[in-house]
Order: sequence, then C-alpha cells, then structure tokens
Amino acid sequence: MASTKSLAAKQPKSSSKKHYAVWPRPSPRRDVEAMLKCRTVEESRIEFRSSRFRIFILGAGFSHPAGLPLAADLWKDVLRRASGLSGRASFFRDDLNNYIEFRKRSEGVALKPNEVDFEEFMAFLDIEHYLGLRGKDTWSEHGNEGQVVVKTLIGEILTELTPAKDRIPELYLRFAKLFQPTDYVLTFNYDVLLERALEVAGTPFRLYPSRFQRISGDRATIDATRQELVVLKLHGSVDWFDRTFYSELDDEFRKQGSSDHPTNPVFNPDSPLKIVPLTDGPRFESDPLRQMYRALDVEKLYRGRILFCATPSLLNPSSMKIVYPHMLRDFWDGLGQAGVLNFGMVIIGFSLPQQDDYAKQVIYRLVRNYQENYWGQSEFEHKKTPLLLIDRRASAKTRREFIERYRFVDWNRAEVQFDGFDDKALSLIEAT
Repeated sequence: MASTKSLAAKQPKSSSKKHYAVWPRPSPRRDVEAMLKCRTVEESRIEFRSSRFRIFILGAGFSHPAGLPLAADLWKDVLRRASGLSGRASFFRDDLNNYIEFRKRSEGVALKPNEVDFEEFMAFLDIEHYLGLRGKDTWSEHGNEGQVVVKTLIGEILTELTPAKDRIPELYLRFAKLFQPTDYVLTFNYDVLLERALEVAGTPFRLYPSRFQRISGDRATIDATRQELVVLKLHGSVDWFDRTFYSELDDEFRKQGSSDHPTNPVFNPDSPLKIVPLTDGPRFESDPLRQMYRALDVEKLYRGRILFCATPSLLNPSSMKIVYPHMLRDFWDGLGQAGVLNFGMVIIGFSLPQQDDYAKQVIYRLVRNYQENYWGQSEFEHKKTPLLLIDRRASAKTRREFIERYRFVDWNRAEVQFDGFDDKALSLIEAT
C-alpha cells in the first residue's frame, strides 16, 4: 500500500495484460501509491478515504432536458436536411433508395423514406463500407458518401442545439460540480454539453483514460499527480477531428516540393479555428488518439462548408458500429472488470437501445460486478450505495419495457427514477 515505485502501464497493443479489481486503471491501490509519491502518508490516506470511485453512464436522455434530440428526432432532422443536398452529397439519397430496394427484394418489406429505421439503414451502410463492397470506389476511411453526410449532419444538428457556455441550464452546472477526481464518466453521447458544463463549473477533466509522465519502449509511467475527472466518449464526439490523413497528404505535398497545404477547414495553417490535441503529454506511437484534435469553437466550424472536407470522428448510430472499434478501443480495455470496488454507480438516460446491444453486454458486466461483489461490506471505509437508474418513462407500459431491458439488475440493490434527469434525480445522485 505504501510502495513508492513508479507506476507503469503497458502499451495498449501489448498482449501482456494485468488485471485489476477496479476500473479504469489506475486502480485504488495504484492511486494510493501515486498519492504517497507526492503527499504525506496521512494526507494521502485522508484523500483516499474521501474517494468513492463512482461510475456514471450517460445516454441521450441525459442531454435531452437541455434541448438536444433523442435518436428518433435526430434521424428526422438528418433525413430532412440530407434530402435537399446536391452534388456528391446526393449519394445519400442513392444509398437510402438502395436500402429500401434491398429490404423490398430480400424481405418483402415496402418502406417509404420516413419509415426507414435509422440504425438499420446505417448498419447497411457500415457493412458495405467495412467489407469494401465498392472496391476502388470506397470514398474514405470515415465511410462512403452517405455515411459521411450523416456524420456531418449529426455534428451540425447537435452543435446548433447545444447551449452556449453562458446558457447552460443550472441543472447541468450543479451536476458538474458533484464530481470527484476519482469518478469516471462513460458517455454514449456525441454532443459537448457535459464538457461545457464541466468547464463552466471549473471541474478539471480529461477525455482519455490515462495520462503519462514518460514513455520508454512499450512501457509508460502514469502521471497521477493531477486531480481530474475522466470522461470517456465511447462513440466519439462532434468536435473531434483526426489529423492522420491530413498529415500524410501534407507530407506528400512537401515531398513533391509544394509549399501549399491540403484543403481542410480544421487543420489548414491559416484556419481561424482554435484546435487543441485531445490528449496531453507523451503517448505511444500506436495510440490513435495522438492524431485526434478538438475544435473548441465548433459552432464556427459547422457554420462553414465542411462536408467532405472535414468529418467528425464519431461512430454513426448503427447496430454494426462495433466493426469500427480501432479509434476508441482503449476506452473499452478492462471495462469488464469495473464495478467490483467502485462505490457508486449511476446510469442516466441510457435505455439499452437495440442498436447498442454490444453495450448491453458491457453494462451487464458492470452491474453484476457492482451488485454482487462486496455488497453491504465496508471496504476502504466505504459502502456501496444502490445502483441508481434515471430515465424518463411516462407510462406503465414504457416503464415495464425499461425494466425488461435491464432485467439483469438486482432491483433489491437498485433505485430507479422515471421522471428523467431533473432536480429530483440530482438529489438522488448527491446521495451516491
């Protein structure tokens, strides 16, 4: 417990894995070791006793009270905007018609465009792109034209609807102030509402699992000196942009003796946008997040013409999004071990939608770990509070559907609030 040895992490691609009872790493034991490196033993123990290592899981229902759409309404807006696009963007309509024809010929199902299930349509496009069915006509690493249109429109719509920093509802600012530095947030949302609330509230946070002090070969020394909340955006974000392809193309320009730069509204040297790396400090060469950047003035970006020039790094709503794990794979590493020695767990606005069935397997593990290990016991002077689930369900029928989706929950060790994310829910969260 009082070891002061350097904290080391293996390179993500290494086949050698260590297992910890608490996720994400560093574990409470390693947190304590890090505290002892920079504080007195008594100071560290006091800080550790105040840390509950809570896990928060957020879905679209978290952002909805602030005016952001749920999946069904988002699709309606995407369809409306995409239907009026021309040029290469009109490939979206071709893709939609091809999907409708596919369903009719293969299943005998006749659909109109407004009757198409968003996630099933995107799964159809994901399979086509992932398998390279278009061969040399495959558009880009971000997807074929229809997929890129959808990603860009999702970014455009959510950015337009996300409150500016000076208009964040008080509910979210109060929520942002509740976090402890040892808490972890797993969010399936693309929007930047949470980040803005945290910034306004003055709550330090980072958007990647581990911060490193230095890297040597396939080992890294973890930097545990900063007190910050960890927020992992499991499906990407409307303000994330990958520089990899731009950097490769820019290098080709230099090799050909050109002083020009590729056209890109995010990464051009003369771009007026303020961009910052997603990560901070040394990273492994193989880490895909090394080339990921955040556009801080994202409204300015989407007001311009960015379609096919810059595509946000997010996973489209699709039951097949699991085929695109490389970008954010490290976010999931070790997640199945979470919950054992975490002392609070809250799920807000995530109804386990069918298109995210892979996430159901993960949350099942988290909940089982949380409710079946050390329940009722005092560990590190902490006891677990009931699992808290918050969702808006107005009718008895929809409440039964929610309970059925979460049928693996031990409801004797859980509390559910069906009025959505509101002041009452916040009071319940404060007690975790």
